[in-house]
This record gives sequence, structure tokens and C-alpha cells, in this order.
Amino acid sequence: MAWTTINENVIVLYPQFTMTGSIEYDPAQASLAQGDAGTGEDEVLSVGLSEYGYVPAPGEVFVKDWSEHHGFAAALQAAGVIEIVGEVLVGPFMLRAYRVRVMHGEL
Repeated sequence: MAWTTINENVIVLYPQFTMTGSIEYDPAQASLAQGDAGTGEDEVLSVGLSEYGYVPAPGEVFVKDWSEHHGFAAALQAAGVIEIVGEVLVGPFMLRAYRVRVMHGEL
């Protein structure tokens, strides 16, 4: 993957924890992650939904809103990392994921 740092130092108030670190984006893979400045660990923020027939538009990714990622899209939007542009329901339990535009300035 060809990750690009789109923001060096972002504080995101996720529902279960707070993370400070860089936001990394790979447009070719429609992937988004945040690296924790304190621990060096990465939190993958995006999810692939092609198995359900959903492919994000250029500059967009999907962020799931279930299990441990519930509320992540709202937290990322509040931090100015993404803009929620739509939602989809997937799988047999109709789980929600958000289609989001990655806010990355001048890449």
C-alpha cells in the first residue's frame, strides 16, 4: 500500500478512547488509518465493502459503524478528518457503514 500522511497530529475523541497521531490515507486501496503517536500502533479506520457491491468513489472510503467501530465516523468528522456523505446497510444483519470523503487538503 502507498500510504500518504494527510495530517501529522490529529486528536480524535473516539467513543471508547482518545487517540492522538497522524492520519494515513491510501487512495488506491481506499484505506484510512490513524497511527498513535504514543504507542506507535495503528488503528485501521476503513472497511472494504466490495463483497456487498459497494465501491467508494475517488477520495472516499467506507467506515463501519458496528462493533468496536461504533461512533468512529462521527468522531472522525468532528475532528475534521472526514465528511460523511452517505450510508449503506450491509450483510444479513443490515449493519451500517458510512461512505465518507477524506479531507486531505492538497495531496
